[in-house]
Amino acid sequence: MKKGLYSIGGIIILLIAAFIFVLVPALSGGVGENRLPAYGSYNGVPIKFEEGTEFHTLAMQAVQRMEQQGYSFSAEYASFFYSMAFSQAFNQVCGPMALRDMTAQSGWIAPDSAIDRALINQYYSESGEFSQALYNATSDDAKRKNQEQVVNALDAGRSYEDLFGSFASVKDAKLYGLKTSSAELEFIRKMGTEVREFEYAAFSMNTLPDEEIKGFAQKNADKFTKYDLSVITVNDEAKAKDVLKRINNSEITFEDAVTSYSTKIAGDSESGKVTQNRAYQIETLFKDKEQAAQILTLSKDSLSNPVELNSSWAVFKCRGDSAKLDIESDEDFQAVKTYIFTNEKGFVQDYYTAKANDFIAAAATSGFNEACRKFGITKESTPSFALNWNNQTLIGRSTLEDKAELKGASTNEAFLKAAFKLNKGEVSSPLVISTTDNVVVLRCSEISEGGTSAEDAERLITPEIANADSVVVNSAIQSSPKIKSNSAEFMAVFTGEKQ
Repeated sequence: MKKGLYSIGGIIILLIAAFIFVLVPALSGGVGENRLPAYGSYNGVPIKFEEGTEFHTLAMQAVQRMEQQGYSFSAEYASFFYSMAFSQAFNQVCGPMALRDMTAQSGWIAPDSAIDRALINQYYSESGEFSQALYNATSDDAKRKNQEQVVNALDAGRSYEDLFGSFASVKDAKLYGLKTSSAELEFIRKMGTEVREFEYAAFSMNTLPDEEIKGFAQKNADKFTKYDLSVITVNDEAKAKDVLKRINNSEITFEDAVTSYSTKIAGDSESGKVTQNRAYQIETLFKDKEQAAQILTLSKDSLSNPVELNSSWAVFKCRGDSAKLDIESDEDFQAVKTYIFTNEKGFVQDYYTAKANDFIAAAATSGFNEACRKFGITKESTPSFALNWNNQTLIGRSTLEDKAELKGASTNEAFLKAAFKLNKGEVSSPLVISTTDNVVVLRCSEISEGGTSAEDAERLITPEIANADSVVVNSAIQSSPKIKSNSAEFMAVFTGEKQ
């Protein structure tokens, strides 16, 4: 038999960790533990990374797990791993402290009989009997620590059990904790009763025919004109006026002014040349688009008046003639294509929405399968699933998110509304799945009854309700004003960034 603290206090703490906190590995004893500041505190009690503390123990256990998983603490991301591990270990410490705090506020005190029952199990032999020899061989200091651990576990466990119940029960009813009524169970069960299956055609918005790109370019050619400009950027208008005055008085050349005065925000660090030099790129530098337009009319070798940019002031110089868009050149074609997919996603979406509408018209006359063949699309299908916002386990997780084109659809309100309005055999309007850059057309292929049966409801749904409750408690604990984090300073010392 294993020692009793594992079965009593250990199980309670493991349950708290399992239900309230998720472990993310990472850690090492590292540098100068005695110089490290406290990582944080709970209700004024400092939580330090020192030998023998719970925080230190949890951190070292975490690093062992991560090392077993192949993570390296000497690689470039080691600092990031350390930070995550300390944060999670801190939460693991604060969780039981918060539960003990709740117990203390209730006035409950662990009875001596409960403490004794837990303590005596610490001194059981391998045969499962109390060993006087093992007890006598344990130092007084170890005995005190054992008692402290037992009392802490019982105090934390008391509030944990009050919130979530325990293994103890009377007949079929668990002692303690929030209870779930039969009406609540039935309500939740029925939420997942109706399930649907769909066929779908997906139009990826990650590509666009060349003729569409060229058509956009012809209508917006001025956006892609290239200008040969240099710029001096300074912090304020007065400085810009002074620099321009000195250039006009031949006291300094424009090029020397770039070296001597420019903050080099918008131009090349040596010459001040504007490298992001297409019209639409230059416009993004300005607060006032009218001023941007004036800059684009500068003649060769002329200077602008001081103009205000988004975060500075500037004087521009026109170095040479502008170059019109040549859509047949690969450079200009790629520039237009990049612009469309970066700044004009609505244009791409409109194109594929129109294409999807053509598909729907074809499906109405010749059927869904024939429309897929005509448009060169591989028809996909979903497993049966219930209407379930964010794929909650209370209703029953589906594999909907496993479909590459539909990832994120479980939180897409328009998608879910459209899908569950369809009758069997009906086809949807085009649905945009922005998380995957797809336009999707659905066909409802089956409507049936599924989900959890009435007989299995209590066994399957009750644990999910308890888990949902624990998430709420976790959120409340983590947002408690009693928790103070000093992680930034701690990590700076731990990683050696701050001595």
